[in-house]
Amino acid sequence: MASTKILKELEFDNTANVIDMTKRTMNCAGIWPENTNEPKFIFFATYLTIHCSLAIIDITMNISNLTYIVGCLLENVFNLMALLKICICRIKKKSLARLLEDVRTDFVIDNYNTLDEKIAFLSYNKFSRKFVRLTLIVCMAGASSYYFMSLVNNVEMVFRNSSYGYRLPYRVWLLIEPHDFITYICLCCYQFIIIPSIVFGYVGTDCLFVSLVLHVSGLFSALSCKVKHVLDDPYDRQRRMKDLIVKHIRLIRLSESLEDEFNLVILQQLVGNTFQLCLLGYDALASTAEGEGRMLVAFFLILACVFSTLLAYCYMGECLIKESSVLGDAFYHCEWYNISRTEKKLMHICMMRSTKFMRLTSGHLYRTFLSIDGYVLKLSRTEFIESSWNKP
Repeated sequence: MASTKILKELEFDNTANVIDMTKRTMNCAGIWPENTNEPKFIFFATYLTIHCSLAIIDITMNISNLTYIVGCLLENVFNLMALLKICICRIKKKSLARLLEDVRTDFVIDNYNTLDEKIAFLSYNKFSRKFVRLTLIVCMAGASSYYFMSLVNNVEMVFRNSSYGYRLPYRVWLLIEPHDFITYICLCCYQFIIIPSIVFGYVGTDCLFVSLVLHVSGLFSALSCKVKHVLDDPYDRQRRMKDLIVKHIRLIRLSESLEDEFNLVILQQLVGNTFQLCLLGYDALASTAEGEGRMLVAFFLILACVFSTLLAYCYMGECLIKESSVLGDAFYHCEWYNISRTEKKLMHICMMRSTKFMRLTSGHLYRTFLSIDGYVLKLSRTEFIESSWNKP
């Protein structure tokens, strides 16, 4: 029974599923790096650009209405971030495609010699799959619930008071005012495209980032487990230590590639999440005061999505720091005093390099780790309190 359980845990057939899930998601927006679809990308990029431009016009026309502006900003921060993410993926498609091609070689069981290596790699891979699935479900639910609950509230208001006028789920300036039901339905269908734009563009990029960082962290963890096996076994140890150095250099290169490709994504994610958390709190209070209590469900789902994404970005940075630094400790705890001088020199190469741990930064400015999550929450809380205090 126990052996069967171990065999199931070490099943490598599904390890590439997390990449495939992300591929299917990003393909819908035409931004999968290995196979970009220009018509889809142009459609979503143009749509989001037009929608954000109309939102800016709407804000300038309602500049004296703070509650309206906050609601409009909340809706369009997501759209702006989705637009930036799909553009970044499109610009960096060649380098991301090379990174994905390199990563695909790791989903082979023969690359991992010991049970500890396999378990270390699979634990990160399994967590990555769970996170991607959960993120897609929660974000789809959050985006859909906000759209449909806003739609239901607006339709109910029209039925109660015919002079109220049709109001769309998302706040934007309209070239055509919906004076009749048919026009209103057409405009609602136009705004419905925002849901796939957010899920496929905004969330799809997050899934790609999380899956790649956890993959590299899992490789670092597996390499740390390999150290003990290499140093404690005297057979052909020098050659295997050289192979260890080659693998370590490859992981350093992969980590630096992640930093180069995603530092702008991390920067706009942290800045955007700060505003999102503040605006969510303010808009939730305003909706409750106006008697739109059912919108709290949508706000809660969106808050869960924003907070989990923020936590994930910070946790990814923490994982990479931790696993890249643990490699040096793995050498230290082995029986290094029983190896030859040449082998000790090889060991020192890895130990010295592991003292400079790998990290992810926000636009090459700040390191991303768990403490950043607390800074963002404090800043969002401060902005929320100030905006609530100044509410007319």
